[in-house]
Amino acid sequence: MSAKGKFVGRSVPRLEDRPLLTGQGRFAADISFPGQWHMRVVRSPVAHGLLRTIDAKAALALPGVHAVWTHADIADIPPIGFRLTGLVELEAYRQTALAQRYVRYVGEPVAAIFATDPYVAEDAADLVDLDIEALPVVLDATGSPGAFDEHHDTETSVIEKKSGDVEAAFRSAETVVALDLAIGRHSGVPMETRGAIARYNEANDVLEMHGAAKVPHWNRDRLALMLGRQPDKVQLYEGHVGGGFGIRGEMYPEDVLVCAAALKFKRPIKWIEDRREHLIAANHSRQQRHKIRAAIDRNGCILGIDDEFFHDNGAYMRTHAATVPDLAAAMLPGPYRIPAYRAR
Repeated sequence: MSAKGKFVGRSVPRLEDRPLLTGQGRFAADISFPGQWHMRVVRSPVAHGLLRTIDAKAALALPGVHAVWTHADIADIPPIGFRLTGLVELEAYRQTALAQRYVRYVGEPVAAIFATDPYVAEDAADLVDLDIEALPVVLDATGSPGAFDEHHDTETSVIEKKSGDVEAAFRSAETVVALDLAIGRHSGVPMETRGAIARYNEANDVLEMHGAAKVPHWNRDRLALMLGRQPDKVQLYEGHVGGGFGIRGEMYPEDVLVCAAALKFKRPIKWIEDRREHLIAANHSRQQRHKIRAAIDRNGCILGIDDEFFHDNGAYMRTHAATVPDLAAAMLPGPYRIPAYRAR
């Protein structure tokens, strides 16, 4: 289509490429402010354990280290909420910005170091001594649930979606096809790792966070709620993004920490994730096992589908909550007319 104003079939000039092609891109690591402190996160080396003590004396004694936070320092900040398909029964499984009594995955934030220099911050993180009593781990969602805490196990919810008469479809079937299907856990690995730089503009009473990469309006409103501020007193700035894949830009504990620290210390706070951190601490997804049956008539038409599947959501219900298993249940029938369907 070559008519003026139409885009289909035409080569449309891109407007966003010049700064990237000429080396003028501004990514999170490129953003700095005078007087900033650098944050480094101390992470759990244990997949599941009782967090007994955190000894930060050696880290605090290191020249250039200004503070070490544990959960006690941010106890008034609520857990991170849900952006999508949040269910009431999932709220007990939300994540706090720093581990409180238990650690539940290798890489979980346990403490935060604030120092003048990023290398000093990293050295200080290595000096923090963690006493963690290892507990049994749950590695397979199809197995028996384990303990999440004193009041909850690791089976967060059982959800059923149904339409039509599934039992009647299978009673009248000429044949039944049964499959056991699995998809492994996977993640996104963008070229640019996560980053967050927070600055408090005291004159205007505005908290800024630079390095946003996705859903900035929801993240702004949620940060404001968690930190007890009005939404118009929090501003998120998105620069260039070196890949997203859905994994970047959800609200993570580190976003909360840099913002809370900027308010507390009245200093810009900068955190840039390294590759190892990204591989162990950013969202993973999908891992599912489907035990599915299809009722087929003598003409080869599908009369009904019955699917029971188990979804491993990881250690916590993060901002996407139950979105992934919900979409799996919704999309499994595909484009076909199926008179009866049940997904559990």
